Amino acid sequence: MPPTATERAALLHRFYWPHHRAIEGEVDALLAVYGRCLILDGHSFPSRPLPCELDQDPDRPDICLGTDAVHTPESLARLVEAFCAARGLRTARDRPYRGTYVPLQHYHTDRRVSSIMIEVNRRLYLDEVTGALAPSFHTVQRLVADLVDCLAREWYRPINKGKSP
Repeated sequence: MPPTATERAALLHRFYWPHHRAIEGEVDALLAVYGRCLILDGHSFPSRPLPCELDQDPDRPDICLGTDAVHTPESLARLVEAFCAARGLRTARDRPYRGTYVPLQHYHTDRRVSSIMIEVNRRLYLDEVTGALAPSFHTVQRLVADLVDCLAREWYRPINKGKSP
């Protein structure tokens, strides 16, 4: 049963708004120090479409990249695609999911805030029937960690000129 209006308001007040205010604060702090911010919006997705999903194509990529016309620079999307391709992973932009998280106060108003959603197909690391981790779990975990390291290195290189952030 869906929550009542009062219950919904209480949940928003307890969880949703504090979470988003915290992210806005972090983004503002990074902008103050570095003059820009990169948000990595990470998720996973099922190997087969759920009945409620708009994209019912059963041919799902290994990695879905969610983008935004204002907040996802082409160079950022290409960097993730190249990283994945070099490791034999098939990517798709905005399929089966689209978009990426940007705090509302910066959404389409502040190009210094960049964001990309990176979704990992669960078939890569999980037995979706039992919920047990697949033998490949640690390999995929390392791959995601390496991708984050790569993005951090490449993202801050131009403004730091070789210095650590």
